Amino acid sequence: MNNVIEYLPHGFCIAWNPQLLAMHVISDLLIAIAYFSIPIGILYVAKRRPDTELQPIYYLFAAFILACGVTHVMGILTLWVPLYYTQGITKVVTAVVSVATAIYLLPKLKHIMALPDLSKLTQINTALAEEIVSRRQSEASLRHTQELALQAQKTQAAFLANMSHEIRTPMNGVLGTLDLLLDTELKPEQHQLASASKRSAASLLSLLNDILDISKVESGQMTLRRSPLEIADVLADVEAALAFDAQSKNIELRCPAEGLPESVYVGDSVRLRQILLNLVGNAIKFTDVGHVKVTCRELSRTGQVATLEFAVKDTGVGIAPEHQKNLFKRFTQVDSSSTRRAQGSGLGLAIVKELVELMGGQVRLHSEPGNGTEVVFSLKLGLPTLSDSTERDQFAPPAPAAIQTETIPPVQQFHGKILVVEDAAMNQMVVCKVLERLGLASKVANNGQEAIELLATEQFDLVLMDGQMPVMDGYEATAVIRSGTVPGVNPDIPVVALTAHAMVGEDQKCLNVGMNDYLTKPLDRAKLIEVLGKYLPKA
Repeated sequence: MNNVIEYLPHGFCIAWNPQLLAMHVISDLLIAIAYFSIPIGILYVAKRRPDTELQPIYYLFAAFILACGVTHVMGILTLWVPLYYTQGITKVVTAVVSVATAIYLLPKLKHIMALPDLSKLTQINTALAEEIVSRRQSEASLRHTQELALQAQKTQAAFLANMSHEIRTPMNGVLGTLDLLLDTELKPEQHQLASASKRSAASLLSLLNDILDISKVESGQMTLRRSPLEIADVLADVEAALAFDAQSKNIELRCPAEGLPESVYVGDSVRLRQILLNLVGNAIKFTDVGHVKVTCRELSRTGQVATLEFAVKDTGVGIAPEHQKNLFKRFTQVDSSSTRRAQGSGLGLAIVKELVELMGGQVRLHSEPGNGTEVVFSLKLGLPTLSDSTERDQFAPPAPAAIQTETIPPVQQFHGKILVVEDAAMNQMVVCKVLERLGLASKVANNGQEAIELLATEQFDLVLMDGQMPVMDGYEATAVIRSGTVPGVNPDIPVVALTAHAMVGEDQKCLNVGMNDYLTKPLDRAKLIEVLGKYLPKA
């Protein structure tokens, strides 16, 4: 009240001019409204763009503009009410906020000026949008490429499986009939020709196995068995298998197993034998005079793992340095000309390298033209445990298809009657003839349906079951046998797969449908005898 008495509202000074008063009131009111609305937008931006550098400036500007708005409102009020002290306080607050904003803003100007302008931001945003679209397209293209690659891999696997089956089926007839022929009395010249034919057919089968091994490596399906192996036995097998080739060239082949601290290790004897057969066979192929020698020594051991080193040394023609770097690559040969001295697919040494690395080792080569070649490779093998039972529990049994056994002379005789389920006439004849040599009676079914009908009416001791057949295949027929739903069919009769399907997982597929064992074509008589010995009485 004292303010009213002491000071007059300055609006009265211009009350005689209503237009001037209205101009001041409306202007201040509009400015105040604008000042009150602007902070709302600034605070909205501050919350949506939380820039740590500019965040305080947003709030200071909002406070500064809001204070300015209050100042203008106080200017309107003092036209009629002398609130000059209140107006003064408002101006002081506005001044403080203004100075604080200026003090904080000035050091930040450099940072603010470094920010790109709107056009650059728009360009950056457009570029980012295009980059996102491009990356999405690339990802879609990559997914499509992966799908195509996977489809190609599946197609390749299906092709290899089919080709393996189609090649193995006639090869069973070729090798089977040659085996039967060699069992007969032949003139020396006839025996020589039949033996040469068998070796050629075996070479073709070996090439097929090499292609399948490469396919297994590429698909990651190459697995190793872990079971007790005797180095001396493996070396003896290699020497026996290649002795004829060495003798035919008057080359001395030596595979001694001497100086090893252990007689038995733990590992994959099948793959070790395959490595040595490839290396020694290759050495014999390129050696005309002298010898081929295999040595083995233990380098070190850590815990239950021993590192062994094998060396295959020959006195052959040697290899030029420029050819050595490509020697272990697939489909690569030192001499690829039409006049090369030795034939081959170029897969053997590539498979050796893959297997050695899979078994935790490395392979290296030293050779000089005219001075022979030495291939050295290391392997990591396990050390046997003290208890045989513990050892067998610790290591998984080998897959039936991977077991390699000593050749058993084909004089073993059995008692029993075998049902041969096979749709190819040549294979029917070969298998029945082999069974006849083993003292067994046999009868043929052309497909799974005929097999079920024969099993329901006749007594058999074992079934040799093909996989792929018309009408009813071997897998379905085995499932029907095991179901026990057909009267007269013994659901427990031993069923052994005899199939040309030799791809990874085929053995497990046969076992899953209820078959007891697994044999592949071409039929290996020694393996057949081994399997028959499990289920049939010997004569």
